[in-house]
Amino acid sequence: MSSDPLPAVNPVDETADETIGLDALLSEMSRESLRLSEQCGTIQWSISAILDVVDHPDLGAEIHMLQDVDRIQQTLADIAEILAVACGQTRGAPVRKGDINAAIRLESLRQRLGLSDAITEAPEAGTSSEITWL
Repeated sequence: MSSDPLPAVNPVDETADETIGLDALLSEMSRESLRLSEQCGTIQWSISAILDVVDHPDLGAEIHMLQDVDRIQQTLADIAEILAVACGQTRGAPVRKGDINAAIRLESLRQRLGLSDAITEAPEAGTSSEITWL
């Protein structure tokens, strides 16, 4: 019995050919879209509450902005539903994780979609008292 050492593997190349089932990916994307839709709804209610206490005679632009946020929320919810339907029809077709990872900028999104095991230092939403203004 030979104990040949395993060939050295470059960690970057390791996931390049690793695959994920398209059904699993679409399912995770559906959950993420639904989560974003819910966050969008929360933002909409927050903005509405702020506008409710603002004493301004003309809030036309703000009302249009709220309608835009509502449209974004509804679109994300619809996308989540479309992805949920599509994931049931893909029969687990393999997709290369490296290709998907290359298309995603946010490491936290890679993690939420189950594409990365990397640990980030970013706190969960609502756990930090610091506010970063863009």
